[in-house]
Amino acid sequence: MSGRRLSALTASAVLFLLFLLQNRPSEVLRRVRVLQATASRELALRRLAGSGAAFDRAYFVFLESARRLVPAGTPGVAISVEQPTTTALYLASYVFAPVPVLLSPRQVPPRWIAAVYGARQPVGWREIAAIPGGALYARP
Repeated sequence: MSGRRLSALTASAVLFLLFLLQNRPSEVLRRVRVLQATASRELALRRLAGSGAAFDRAYFVFLESARRLVPAGTPGVAISVEQPTTTALYLASYVFAPVPVLLSPRQVPPRWIAAVYGARQPVGWREIAAIPGGALYARP
């Protein structure tokens, strides 16, 4: 066995042991069951079932719906939420990658799309698509 392969196996074993030591056995089993149950599903459905969307699954559905409808070539997405959190920003960044996102910005950069989570409509913007939990808007 080559040194490079042995190093990779050793590093993998150490990471696996650290994972086991940092998580309760019941949590590890729960995660394994989720992986088994969702392995054959579409990526968005696997993400919805995972722990990353657990804080607000409706917000994840909103983001995924918006991602699918954002026009190609859009330079970025400004996401408006009532209570911006780092968790909401992280999930939005993850869903829209590599398209940049801003969470509840004061000013939306030119040519960006606004994704509004909730019923508020930005003044002076036109709705381009209704999505579960909100809508997408563009400048006229």
